[in-house]
Amino acid sequence: MTADRPVRLTRSLGAAFALWAALGGAGTQDAESLLRAGQRWLDAGNARAAVESFRRLADAVPDSRSHYYLGVALLQDDRPDEAVAALRRAETLAGAPNPALTLSLGTALLRTGASGEAVDVLAEGAEHFPRAAPILIQLGYTHYTRLEGIAARAVLLRARAVAPGNPLAPFYLGLAEAALGALEPAAEAFKKAVVLDPRNSEAHVALGRTLSQLGRPEEAREAYRAALATAPGSPPALVGLGKLELEAGRAEAAVASFEAALAANPAHRQGLYNLAAALALLGRAEEAAAVRRRFAEATAAGDDPGRSLSRTRSKARPR
Repeated sequence: MTADRPVRLTRSLGAAFALWAALGGAGTQDAESLLRAGQRWLDAGNARAAVESFRRLADAVPDSRSHYYLGVALLQDDRPDEAVAALRRAETLAGAPNPALTLSLGTALLRTGASGEAVDVLAEGAEHFPRAAPILIQLGYTHYTRLEGIAARAVLLRARAVAPGNPLAPFYLGLAEAALGALEPAAEAFKKAVVLDPRNSEAHVALGRTLSQLGRPEEAREAYRAALATAPGSPPALVGLGKLELEAGRAEAAVASFEAALAANPAHRQGLYNLAAALALLGRAEEAAAVRRRFAEATAAGDDPGRSLSRTRSKARPR
């Protein structure tokens, strides 16, 4: 499997802030004001303003903490290359390994496409902090994006043992199991994920897809409906339901479901592909041909937001 967007990783930035130990004061009241201002901007979702506050903080007090916060804000502002530079600087200035810094640097490296370096950073962090579940989860996910399913499974099993209440460990474990063709374990992992976090529509969709592959359409239908209850209009859930209708010989119902998915996302490739197939089955050849042309255009355009479940949480806001 490949990632859909650069990568929507774990809720790593929020986890990074939670992991960040008390590193001491910034040195002056003005510096602390800049720190608080930057944090408020991040809480407000204004990463660009946060970058400016933390850049001024790093200029005033160029220590590990200020560069760390600058790196996190740059990552939140979709500037991963600059984030790597800031976080590398924070790493150089740090007196000892820090789990939050490790997690953020691994995230930034993966966002730049340097997945091998991300594995190295996160694996070293996992050695230093063997019970830091966010690092283990991010490492497992990174292995998954590199198609290293066995390694991903091993790390994510460790993460689940360390943090049995963390819903991301079974979610990513399910993705790894599914990529390895282990559908029953994948379904069990996804079921655990939705119990721990019923709001994760992607986990519901993943469960639906897996159950459908296992030949359990009614359970798959329930999972897709749960996804829609959490995320109304979700194209992946609507496409999943449409495929179930198509497989059951209800082409008209399938068309309605695929069209609903495409109303939310006109370039959804799976929706286009399946809609063309359903229209062809109904003998609506001209409409099917027009949809196939749309599918070809969407394919030529590149990334497909609906192609995979692996774009998870690269843009989660620090808390």
